[in-house]
Amino acid sequence: MIQPFYDITWTDVFVSLVLVVISLGLIRWWKIGLEKILLLGTVRTFIQLTLMGYVLTFFFQQESWIFMVTLISIMILIASFEGTRRQKVTKIPHYFLILTGTMFGTVVIVLGTIIKFILGVQPWYYPYAMIPIGGMIIGNALNSTTLAVNRFIGELTHRQDEIELMLSLGAPSREAVQDSIRDAVQAALIPTINSMMTVGLVFLPGVMSGQILSGVDPLIAVRYQIMIMYMWVTTTALANITALAFVYRQFFTSQVQLKRELLKKR
Repeated sequence: MIQPFYDITWTDVFVSLVLVVISLGLIRWWKIGLEKILLLGTVRTFIQLTLMGYVLTFFFQQESWIFMVTLISIMILIASFEGTRRQKVTKIPHYFLILTGTMFGTVVIVLGTIIKFILGVQPWYYPYAMIPIGGMIIGNALNSTTLAVNRFIGELTHRQDEIELMLSLGAPSREAVQDSIRDAVQAALIPTINSMMTVGLVFLPGVMSGQILSGVDPLIAVRYQIMIMYMWVTTTALANITALAFVYRQFFTSQVQLKRELLKKR
């Protein structure tokens, strides 16, 4: 018989601060200089997650597909804004629209497949499935796409002369940046692939560990984690390739000339 853990009280949460105190002591002892940011992060974690708990309680009580679709759309718009704001290397034309379209397409395909064909959720807008899964997809798409685009810009900057030589020889822009796109997508996929190679052997993912701690049968937790790992790699590949398919075009003129001015740091 599986014995679930008891509920964690607020007192237990405050007791866990002992772990943060140990970290602070080590950081101060070794003069790392991160005491203030760690304290700020500790306080913000408590406040933000506590508020989110109350917000999610309200969200999970909603039974309207319009509310769920609107919520996911707002999450995508916020993620796209954050991704655009993070882009410090250069100002990519139409980048917000590219990110927004990429995330909408990725969410529709990946979330739709999981909700409709894997979990068979009824109704399809069931908040206990749609919100957490949608959030994971959007978050993963944002992080991986940001990494891929930054790496792509770095590759373009490094290969400017090579790309212009290929263009002068008649190569289309897509072919001229093929190596840059390949390296960018590989860089974004490596963390996910590494996780797939070592999951269960080196570490237990957070979702799986959380389910086991709550008393879920380990085999059920494993099946959920396998689905999530496949969801992550699909999200990463789909979002990165889709975004780069539109991003690379922004670096060429209508005469298929490389816009070198976009590759200069702002």
